[in-house]
Amino acid sequence: MLSRQEQAATSVEEGRALRAAGLSYRQIGRKLGLTSGQLGHVRRSLKREKAAGTRLRSKRPGATERDLPVGQSVLPPGLRRTLTAAGYRTLGDLADRLADRDLPGFEAMAGIGPHKAALVKRMLDHYGLLPGASDLQAEIEKLFPELGGA
Repeated sequence: MLSRQEQAATSVEEGRALRAAGLSYRQIGRKLGLTSGQLGHVRRSLKREKAAGTRLRSKRPGATERDLPVGQSVLPPGLRRTLTAAGYRTLGDLADRLADRDLPGFEAMAGIGPHKAALVKRMLDHYGLLPGASDLQAEIEKLFPELGGA
């Protein structure tokens, strides 16, 4: 049995996929069997995420997913607050932390356990920002630091 937080995270991820497939929020709620409160959480989370991307791209047309603010992601509010207070402003900052082999994972941070660290990793995976060969933007910024602030 999933905890309430795990169920909420799963609902948001499934809702994101169904919304991308063109389903309305009402159809998503029926398909996933969500209560009105759960569906409201999914809708607010996805709208916050989409609005953050829209605002970012209107201010900086060349912005990528790495530049999306942590404070406006689909992460739970307490986790967003903790990460922002620790100095992580963008998703790229989170990806860089995971890519740095000298630093421990997010589990080592106060207030972040394995479940919350997994939420961060799943979100980064959704955007294709998990460290590895696919994170081309991070590798370019390591070689040419002046391109990081563009």
